[in-house]
Amino acid sequence: MTPLHILFAPVLRTEGWLSIELQEQNILEALHTHHPEWPLTRLAPDEAGTEQPMRRRWRRSITYPRLIREAAAKTGGRCVLHVSDHSYGHLCRAHTPCVINCNDLHHFVEPHLDPVRLWLWRQRVRTMRHAARVLTISAHLAGEVCEHLRLPPEQVTALPGGIDAEVFHPMSAETTAQLMPQVAALRRDHLLVVNIGTNHRRKNLPTVLRAVRHLISREKLPVKLLKVGPALRGGEHEALIAELGIADHIIDLGTLKPEQVAAVCNQAHALAFASLYEGFGRPTLEAQACGLPCVLADASCMREVGGDGALYHVPLDHEELAVQLVRAMTDAEMRRQLVAAGLENVQRFSWRSYADKLVRVYQEVAA
Repeated sequence: MTPLHILFAPVLRTEGWLSIELQEQNILEALHTHHPEWPLTRLAPDEAGTEQPMRRRWRRSITYPRLIREAAAKTGGRCVLHVSDHSYGHLCRAHTPCVINCNDLHHFVEPHLDPVRLWLWRQRVRTMRHAARVLTISAHLAGEVCEHLRLPPEQVTALPGGIDAEVFHPMSAETTAQLMPQVAALRRDHLLVVNIGTNHRRKNLPTVLRAVRHLISREKLPVKLLKVGPALRGGEHEALIAELGIADHIIDLGTLKPEQVAAVCNQAHALAFASLYEGFGRPTLEAQACGLPCVLADASCMREVGGDGALYHVPLDHEELAVQLVRAMTDAEMRRQLVAAGLENVQRFSWRSYADKLVRVYQEVAA
């Protein structure tokens, strides 16, 4: 089949969704590298650095669909529209055929928006039904899409991505010390537990904080919690941190470059990823690719992604999380097994495989 033109519709930059922007970059690079025969245009609906919410809604709802229709007309209609995120489900009405990425449905499963915003979000997401194919980043999420959007299984394809293997891999001590010297200094006298991601309620950070307290007070271990992403201290968790008396054991590293995240994973002793809900959970694979043992909540898609290269705990049980962290950090044989299994598990996920399967989906919906 002759390749059609792909119109790739990213989220507005002014949304500030860094993880989605990274995924978009990965998808475009994978297509360009492995299937350059498919002509592709990345639409650019906005270039502004910041804008008011009302203007962003106007761009999202009015300007963007018009841009898609104009771009499709220039190809003579011989194109496939690829929308990068479920929150832009309304764009599926702008052109047929269309495929759309669904990255999570947490506001169906674990909603934390006010009633009006929740209704509007769900309405936009439900318009994914107009897509010829919904692409989910895990099989677990594919089941949720079928359930909550009442779609037949043949309209939904589980298509997990990969990670950047050139960035996330085992590094030498010298390299990691150059990239993150403050973490290298901490490692000399402490066991380092790292948590990566936002501070959303579904990330279950209180359980992580209570587990750290348990490690310090009950196990008498010299633990520091490294937080990559928005700060834990000074935010909504400040009262709990003060109550637990662990403020001095939390190191807020802030938002880091990918190579710095890799350096942290290379220097830490365990990843604590206690999230109650994930569409995929990229930090698990990034950590495993760096040889970091992972301890994950036994929830949503975590076992699907982590495989045998992780230990699991009851999601809200901080004591079990602490026990598993002790095993991951202090049991030499367990660490060896987790590192080996994690490195093997990561091989199941690659952007090459993603690109090959994505092109097959393009062919199917265009047929």
